[in-house]
Amino acid sequence: MLIVRYYFVILIIKIKAILIQENSIGRLILQRNFHVFLKKLTGIIGSLVLACIIFSCTSTPLPERKQTLFELIQEGNIEGLKERFSKESVNIRDSAGNTLLHAAVKQNNEIIIRFLLSMRANPEDTDSMGRTPLMLAITEDCLEAAKVLAEANANIFAYDGNNDTPFALAARKGSAKYILTAQTVLQQDKNGRTPLHYAAIVLDEELVKDILKEGNPIQKKDKDHNTPLHLVYKKTNHIEAAKIAALLLRAGAEPLHKSFDEFEIAVLKRNYSMRFNSGNTALHMMAKEGFLGFIRYLIAQGVDLNAKNVASSTPLHEAVRNGHADAVQVLLLSGADPNARDASSNTPLHIVMPKEKRIRIFTDLLNAGALPSLKDIYGETPLHIAARVGMDVSIINQLIRAGADVNERNKKGETPLLLAIDRNNIAAATYFVTLGADINAENIDKETPLTKAFDKGLETVKAIITPQNLGGRDSLGRSPLHIAVIKSCNTDILRFLLSEKKQISAGDQMGNTPLHYAVANNDKVAGELLMAEGASIFVANMQGASPLKTALTQVGGREGWILNQKTINAQDSAGNTPLHYAAEWKLVSIMNYIILKGGKIDARNTNAETPLFSAVKSDSADAIRLLLHPETGKSANIDARDFLGNSALHACIRWSSYDAAEALLEEAKLKQIALQNAQNLAGKAPLHDAAEQEQLNFIRLLIEYYAKINIGDETGKSPLADAVIYGRKEAVRMLLENGASPVQQDMYGRTAFHEAVNLGSLAIITEIRTAGGNPLARDSFGTTPLSLALFMGDTFVDTVVGTNPMLANSDGDSPLHIAVAENAKEHTLKLLLNKKYQVNKRNRTGSSALLTAVKNGRKDFCKDLLEAGADPFLTNNAGESPLSIMLSEQTDMIDIFANFAAQKTDVIGDTILHYAARIANAQTVKKLISMNKFNLLERNTAGETPRDVALRWKRSDIAQLLN
Repeated sequence: MLIVRYYFVILIIKIKAILIQENSIGRLILQRNFHVFLKKLTGIIGSLVLACIIFSCTSTPLPERKQTLFELIQEGNIEGLKERFSKESVNIRDSAGNTLLHAAVKQNNEIIIRFLLSMRANPEDTDSMGRTPLMLAITEDCLEAAKVLAEANANIFAYDGNNDTPFALAARKGSAKYILTAQTVLQQDKNGRTPLHYAAIVLDEELVKDILKEGNPIQKKDKDHNTPLHLVYKKTNHIEAAKIAALLLRAGAEPLHKSFDEFEIAVLKRNYSMRFNSGNTALHMMAKEGFLGFIRYLIAQGVDLNAKNVASSTPLHEAVRNGHADAVQVLLLSGADPNARDASSNTPLHIVMPKEKRIRIFTDLLNAGALPSLKDIYGETPLHIAARVGMDVSIINQLIRAGADVNERNKKGETPLLLAIDRNNIAAATYFVTLGADINAENIDKETPLTKAFDKGLETVKAIITPQNLGGRDSLGRSPLHIAVIKSCNTDILRFLLSEKKQISAGDQMGNTPLHYAVANNDKVAGELLMAEGASIFVANMQGASPLKTALTQVGGREGWILNQKTINAQDSAGNTPLHYAAEWKLVSIMNYIILKGGKIDARNTNAETPLFSAVKSDSADAIRLLLHPETGKSANIDARDFLGNSALHACIRWSSYDAAEALLEEAKLKQIALQNAQNLAGKAPLHDAAEQEQLNFIRLLIEYYAKINIGDETGKSPLADAVIYGRKEAVRMLLENGASPVQQDMYGRTAFHEAVNLGSLAIITEIRTAGGNPLARDSFGTTPLSLALFMGDTFVDTVVGTNPMLANSDGDSPLHIAVAENAKEHTLKLLLNKKYQVNKRNRTGSSALLTAVKNGRKDFCKDLLEAGADPFLTNNAGESPLSIMLSEQTDMIDIFANFAAQKTDVIGDTILHYAARIANAQTVKKLISMNKFNLLERNTAGETPRDVALRWKRSDIAQLLN
């Protein structure tokens, strides 16, 4: 009936068309064409009747419409999908450009996704927006779908139309863990970056942990040769960077050394307080660099904020010196001592920091309790430094308000006022004068602020002259107290002058104090009075002579009154006692006098050094023997250590004190003390120091006294390794000649051979190799000396490997294996081939160098190895051969293999074509046949042709090609 109705509609349309065409029936009649109209109408009606008859004779209904594959997926009908699915179905798309896999992802149906993937659906196909199925899954929060795709190693770095990637989006949405697998964590984007690189960039500690749980892409480098650790180190202001760096290092990341060397060792040793070169801690080095995040991290580990290095500098000193204001603030807020002194007695306030950071750093130090009155070894307070450098009045005002003395002198007798005038800082000079600065204070050149002002001109003079500053010193720059002592004034005068305490230790133009003159004149009365009021016996004048030195060298009874009960064990600012100085000055008889009078034989200075160290400094064997064998009381401790753990024997090498070293070693031998093997806090023995400094006489001496020639420091480095690191060729030779091991490894597995190559000294490399060094020794990261040399030039490679053609490591890798694995230059491989290493040698996994070259896609290596006779049929322990890998994965190498191995067979007579029959695809087989280098009828030992092999492997399409 529907058809009949259809034809009635058609009839009406036809009639209307006729009427329109002829304009009207009336017009037709008028034109006498009515018979034409009637003929057309009759034809139409006849057609209608015929159609009705035809369709009345049939009862077949219209066919029912089938559901599309997309509709089946939308319904989750997996069985229906399987029934309808064909191999062509996998590539179909809907009108919006979605693949079946996209449709399954939208339904978050992991069962259908797995089915489609099993049917070879491409997980990298994109929709109209450029999104892969994985990108769509992350966008739509279809996390089960995302997980399945990730398990199939879908590309997490595929870019969509908005230049976004699945991993980046997942990381932003907090769902990255769903797409992390052992495979995906190893993926790299177009810039060579892995997920771990990106986690490092955004400092996501938890994401880093998630990635490391799945795999270890820790050493992968991006196109800029950056590992994740490189990227973390670019975010030094964040504590998260330090936390992630520690995670990466402990997970096996290769340390990058340089600015982070100490931090890396401290992390790996799990000892954040350990000492490094010059006694620095990791906190010293981070403060020096201003790495704020790393500073906070180390503080959180409980490190000593006030630890001192060899120069007695604290981390705060280093931060101030380098102008790292934020680091200064963090250290102070964490409890760093703002008044800590370095070896020059400098406090942080003394340090000259960059100009733009001064006001802030000064403010923070003073607010934290820094004392501006403390002096350095030159007698300068921070106020001297401010005047000398020409700092702003605002800074000077800060120091004055905090307690700085405007008339304090340095060892040149200079006051801040003189320094300000000398540098034309009129504003500062005027300010000093209003504070009472002495305009008549002379320096050692007999210059005063006033004389300086005269030199500068009227403006300067007017700026400094006031009614209040008329008094002061005389023309020689000596205070009334100086003159009183020189003239041997009576005690009443001296006591009156001593009421001004500042004059007691003030120095004249030569740096002499009143006590200097009392000692020079052997004036016992004046001297005892000055000392009773606090005069220091240690203050040195410009010639370096202190009252103590003058008294002990000139004697004449002076030693009797200057060494009283109070001063016999007194200590100077460095902690040295009179016995320390007597030993340093080689005054053996005075040393004995001091000991008899009660001087402490093992007194320690601020560096924990005893008088024995002072005797070493002066290379006095006699002084050493006296301390070890005094007339009375106990002997000095021969094994005493300073604050860095150095023994007196270490000090001998530092001061080149050979006679002292001989005396100590002989005494230690008698006492049965192994002083020759004493190690400091860094684990360094005297032999390490002697090797580092190439003091051959000390090396020889220590060996004579049976020093352990292979003793390791805290990082396992031997004296030989230190000698190599510092390029001490003669020391290297001497150590090797006396049994030093060239194969000893440090905590990183590095040998002296590694260090020699790293140094780049061909002469030392030759010494190490000749002595038995292993060029294939692997460190903790698998790096060998040969690996290091591969990219330094063929001369280095040749020198490193030597002439042994049987050279191989414990895994069976020859230099050929290593060169191929490290992707060396082709000319380097040719050099090694010319050395006649076994070209078909297989390593522990059964792999030949050729197999590795094929896997790495190195055509040039394959050509060179095949030309040298490499067997393309050799299989590894997994049954892989260079030929099988080439035919299945590296077909662009067919020409190379065909040129060099077309006529070769394996042990059962199979040719390349036999292998292709069971492995290669049709295109590859066609290419081999087209070369006309292979006999299609050649038979193996079993009598099979390539076609027979194809049939046996049920590859009829290949067999047909081989007919």
